[in-house]
Amino acid sequence: MQTDFDADAFAKGLPQSILRRFFDYWRAKKGSREMPTRADLDPLDFAYALGHLILVDVERNPMRFRFRLYGTALINFFRDGDYTGKYADELLPPDYAPYVVELYRTAVEARIPRYARRDLVMNNQRLSYDALTLPLADSDNPAEIAMLVVLLLPQERSTPTDSGRI
Repeated sequence: MQTDFDADAFAKGLPQSILRRFFDYWRAKKGSREMPTRADLDPLDFAYALGHLILVDVERNPMRFRFRLYGTALINFFRDGDYTGKYADELLPPDYAPYVVELYRTAVEARIPRYARRDLVMNNQRLSYDALTLPLADSDNPAEIAMLVVLLLPQERSTPTDSGRI
């Protein structure tokens, strides 16, 4: 167990209320354990986040991450289809997969939540999002599932200029 993880400070550092609310729910469900199990969670309790939810199965030897559930809002957000059943290391563009795999790996191995803000270009569009990654136990096996809530960040729109027009 990570004794240096400060859950209160982590919660205060989450920039969006939905992420804080979901993290508080995860904390309540874990109780005195390192993490809750998937069975501890009731989707009705977090209906506000379901379209933004990702469940990832952790496979060992070698470590790989397979999408069990990929929220419908994310299918529309990334515009490159449903990743359900696919592996995180198959994500495009190629520089994106290692980033995602490392985020999941650190959350699962350290058994602590992770937060990330990401900016990338995908399908010729600039995307920005916040992601909260939370480890889950599967029965008696710790950190066998990663659960994420991914929220789209609004894009800043540049104002056209009148450069030299008469």
